[in-house]
Amino acid sequence: MKIYMLARRFGVVSMSLALASCTTTPVEFNNKPSAVSKAALCKTALETQDPAFQFQLVAEVNRRGVSMLECEQMVAQQRQAAAVLVGLALVGTAAAVCANGNCGGGAYTPPRRYPGNCQYDWQYDAAGNRCGGRSAMSRPGGW
Repeated sequence: MKIYMLARRFGVVSMSLALASCTTTPVEFNNKPSAVSKAALCKTALETQDPAFQFQLVAEVNRRGVSMLECEQMVAQQRQAAAVLVGLALVGTAAAVCANGNCGGGAYTPPRRYPGNCQYDWQYDAAGNRCGGRSAMSRPGGW
């Protein structure tokens, strides 16, 4: 079970890093604005709290011929795709745990053996023998 939890945590961390890598820093942007991807520009422009940096990003987005509405739609699609990937990872983890037999749920439990004298014919006595016709139920008037 610990392996599955470790794998699940690793998946969440890697997804977080992948989503975080879709942004850019002012240093990266100022070094070579054309090297920054359109997705990273849009995501950073929508999320940054620095107005001067945001102005530079929006200017670059407009220079590339993309509107801020298109940027919002692109970021929303990326978030939906990330949510789907996280959901698939969770479903995969659950399937792996179930495949290992740790699902729980309703399982058939055979009737318990009767420890003493036999009351019903389907029970077993203390020695492990089926009661059958020796049970109280099988005798005339025996309840």
